[in-house]
Amino acid sequence: MKQYKLNIINREHTGRGVARRLRAEGNIPACVYSKGNSRSISLSVVEFRDLKRSIGGGAALIELVDEKGEIALTSIQEIQRDTLKNCINHIDFLEVARGESFVAHVPVHLIGEADALGVKNDGGMIDHKSHEVEIRCRPSKLPDHIEVDVKDLEVGGAIHISDLPVVDGVEYLGNPIQVIVSCQPPTVAIEETVVVEEVAADEVPASKVKDDGAAEGDGAK
Repeated sequence: MKQYKLNIINREHTGRGVARRLRAEGNIPACVYSKGNSRSISLSVVEFRDLKRSIGGGAALIELVDEKGEIALTSIQEIQRDTLKNCINHIDFLEVARGESFVAHVPVHLIGEADALGVKNDGGMIDHKSHEVEIRCRPSKLPDHIEVDVKDLEVGGAIHISDLPVVDGVEYLGNPIQVIVSCQPPTVAIEETVVVEEVAADEVPASKVKDDGAAEGDGAK
């Protein structure tokens, strides 16, 4: 498992005012949680953006290096975003110990979507319901992602947590019947057809025929 480094600064002051000032200065307020403890830190927006670009969309271990040179091995637990301002409000890191198991969220990547039986044979659609799974493992066993092959998936079929591939040193958490991906039947547009019934002349009431004829006679005058 590749590890990344990120510079941080420990901070004593907390609160909304402090957080707003940090963000205005181009920093992100954050916390590092460990067993029964937590500490407040800040980090550069630019450095974190570069880090995320390097990591891509996978799971990763990050060494946080503070101003004293002390290092903490961590994983990202939560990123709080402001969708309106398109910025990060806060980050939570979890400190992990080498050789000890911890809980992490890992993305699920699908392969074989275009070749899925339900897509090729019946025009079905792949529905990726769970984009990440919760796992337990040691830091050295943390996978970048979980790969799921859907080429054998037929319409109406699904892959659950219990069906995920075995990964050395990884335990899947959560409900075993939770759906990761399924193949849905194609959507068919139903066109409404308006049927106009033709009425035979002999089925028209005599009074109606008489009235129509009178109307035509009046028109001729």
